[in-house]
Amino acid sequence: MVEPVNVSWSKTKKNVEEIIAKYVYYSLSVDNSSTSNIKENFLLDELDFDNLDNTYVKIEPVERKKRIDFINYFRFSFNKLTTEERKIIYWTYLDKENNYDDRYIANNLGFSLGYYYIKKKETLIRFAYCLGVEELSE
Repeated sequence: MVEPVNVSWSKTKKNVEEIIAKYVYYSLSVDNSSTSNIKENFLLDELDFDNLDNTYVKIEPVERKKRIDFINYFRFSFNKLTTEERKIIYWTYLDKENNYDDRYIANNLGFSLGYYYIKKKETLIRFAYCLGVEELSE
């Protein structure tokens, strides 16, 4: 694995995980579709502010627009990753229905568990760069 120079792994991982958690909560608040219905290519569709029709959500339009913009920023960044990387992020953080463990994900991708951990770290660093939240070491 080629790790970018001067990246603080712990801070970068924390930043990515915070973004993912925020994405999950924002998706719950404005998106009517389920993340478990992801397509076979593991790409996430952009949300359209004008086509959201959820009368039960009592979020002001300005706040809803802000959340949709954040969701689209996340999805745009997620879609930049390779299919393999998207699977790692999706199965590890986004699929709340199945609660996959690392052994399942590694086996499904055809990796040994050790190699999977290397790929997962590399994926999170690449995703941090896609999101623009990588943290450099001092």
